[in-house]
Parts: sequence; C-alpha cells; structure tokens
Amino acid sequence: MAPWAILAVALFQSPAQRASGLVDAGIELSHAGKFNEAGAKFSEAIQLDPSNAEAHYLLGLVRQQDGRPAPALESFRAAVRLQPSFAPAHARVCELEAKFALGKEAGFSAVLANCQRALQMNPKDAECHFFTGRLQAKLGNQAAAVQSFQTTLNLDPKYRGAKFELAMALASAQRVSEALPLLREVVAAEPANGNAKFQLGSALAKSGDCDAAVPLLETATDAARTQYLLAACYKKAGRAEDAAKAMAKVREKSAGADARMQAKFLAAAAQQKMEAGQFDGAIADYRAALALAPDPSLEIELAVALLRKGDAAAVLPLLTKRSDPLALYQVALAYSKLGKLTEARAALETAVKQQPRFAEAWYQLGAVHMMADAPKLAEPAFAEAVRLRPDESVFQAALGAAREAGRK
Repeated sequence: MAPWAILAVALFQSPAQRASGLVDAGIELSHAGKFNEAGAKFSEAIQLDPSNAEAHYLLGLVRQQDGRPAPALESFRAAVRLQPSFAPAHARVCELEAKFALGKEAGFSAVLANCQRALQMNPKDAECHFFTGRLQAKLGNQAAAVQSFQTTLNLDPKYRGAKFELAMALASAQRVSEALPLLREVVAAEPANGNAKFQLGSALAKSGDCDAAVPLLETATDAARTQYLLAACYKKAGRAEDAAKAMAKVREKSAGADARMQAKFLAAAAQQKMEAGQFDGAIADYRAALALAPDPSLEIELAVALLRKGDAAAVLPLLTKRSDPLALYQVALAYSKLGKLTEARAALETAVKQQPRFAEAWYQLGAVHMMADAPKLAEPAFAEAVRLRPDESVFQAALGAAREAGRK
C-alpha cells in the first residue's frame, strides 16, 4: 500500500482503533525485550482510549518488570475496573496487594478476598494460590494455608518458596513429621538459607534429636531463638560452658530484637498516619522508631514525611552525612524547596552519576534547571528521564515545556 494510502486509512481510524494498533506495536516491542519503548506505546494507547483495559494491564506488566510495583498496581486496578472479568489483571492485583500487605503486616483479610476472587476466575494460577496461602498463614488459618501451598506445588512443583512455606504451615499446624522432609529438601537445595536451617534445626530439637539439630543451628540465622535452642541442646549434651555462652547471647539479642520489633510497629503506624495526612504524628513515630533501631530506609521515610509537611530544613541534618542516591535525591528536594538551587543541582548530579537509571533524579534535575531559568540545560535531563521512563506523561510534558521555553 502506498504511503499516502496508509496515511488516509490512519486518518479514518477511530481513537479506539489507533489505540489497538499501538497495543499491538507495544506487544511486539516487549517480545523483542524493548520494555521501555513498549511502555511508551501502551501509555499512548491509554491517552487515545482510556477505556482500553488491555493497555492498562500491559503497562502494569512493564512497570512491574521495571521494578515499580506501586504504579504497576494502579495499572492493574484500572484494568480490573474497566473489565471486571479480566482474570490476569485480578491475579496481578492479588500478587502486588499481598506483597504490600505482607510488608506492612496489615490488611490481610481484604487482600485475601481479592486473591480468592482472582482464583474464582482462574483456579490454575499458582501464584495466586501461593499468596493466598501466605495470607491465610498470617491470619492463623494454617489448614487453609497448607491446602493453598499444596495446590501451588501441584500446579508448579518448582514454585520458589512454596515448599518452605508449606513446611512452615505444617509445623504451625503441629504436623512436624510432615514438615521435616520438606525442610530437609529446602536445606539441601539452598545450603545458604539460614532461616531454613533454623526451622529444620528447631523442628529436630523440639522432637528430641539434638545431635542432628546442633550443626544446623550453629550455621543458621543468628537470632535469640537460635541461641535459646542451642543452649537447650548444649545443656542436654553436658556442654555447660557452651550453654551459658548461648544464654548470654539470648539476653543480648532479645534486647535488640525487642527494640527492632517496637521500631517496626512504630514505622507501620507512621506510614498509616502519612497516608491519612497526619504528618506531625507520622514524623514523631518515625523519629521514635529511629531512636530504637537506626535504619537508613526509615531515615528516607522520615525525610519524605518532613518534605510533605513542608519542613525541608529538617531534612538536611537528617541526611547530609549520607552519600547514597536515595538520600541525595531527598536532600536535593529539600534544597529546591529552600531555594538553594546550586546545592540541589550538585546533589542530583551526584545521584545520577552514581545511579544513571534513576529517572526521578533526572526529572528533578531538569526541574531545578527550569527553576533556574535554564531550559536548554533542563531539556537533556528531562530527555533522559523520558528515555528511562517513556510511559510517564509528567516527564513527557516537562520535556515538551523545556523545548518550548528553549525556543523563546
């Protein structure tokens, strides 16, 4: 077909038809491993036809593959809203919501309902069965968890983590004799898995086989509970000195574990307050958590809370001693809000030098140049952000604005 004829056909296509063509093009790009370009096509399709559920779903897959679970979840939820019978989108909502709930240690019941809905649509989705099992275990429904993990392994015998989780659920249900062979398989397959060694050693010690338990516990994850079991086995073997040393470690580690547990609960409370816009309460909880257990990730979360409250000045003493890209990014945001554009630019330039694929930092670097009335310097920074994240309409709009300003 002649080029003019192709153009004529394109002009007579509806937005939905053009969006469908962009989806097809994006699928071809993704098959070629060009995920960024594929994401751009899916994003274009959504702009033309916001009701295209497939485009939202595929954009979600690209975002998930690119390590952006929160935006991916937004895309999957959009696909489900637009097409309630879209089983693959329901499955991905189950997966990501479960991961977030497990990370926060909250919201298990609501996410479980979503996973069960996904399984009604596709009972053969091994991943949904796995996360359903994890949620059931968190809710104390060990029998249901065992069934979910067994189904996962029936559907996919090599599903990562399913054998270990099944063993844990069996042990929690007092079915230790069934858990032991599974734990042995996991330890044999993953000799560096300290937690699996602890669980196997614990099961053996509780069943009275200290001779087999001790070598496992001595090389397991070093925690208070590990040392406690070792002390009991050492005492049984007449190793009084080793038992005393292990108990001393129990007391030492228990104090630290209590502090870390309290810090974890405070951080979870702070996150909930952040989501509710209660910034003062969130900041107080983050500071209390950091006082109990210093953690670089909590420092970043505190910085975010301070910036959202509008207290940029408090971010600087919190993070200026750190030189990692995430900290530099938050410091740059603080400097920008304080009008210190030279310092903000320096922090961002260091961040992108250390982590060249940090799209948000490239975008913010462009924004700082625009604030300094230097659109020609902003343009390449925005262009790099778009290259790394072509599906982000905000980045594309910023690049267009910089180019327009540069022409004036």
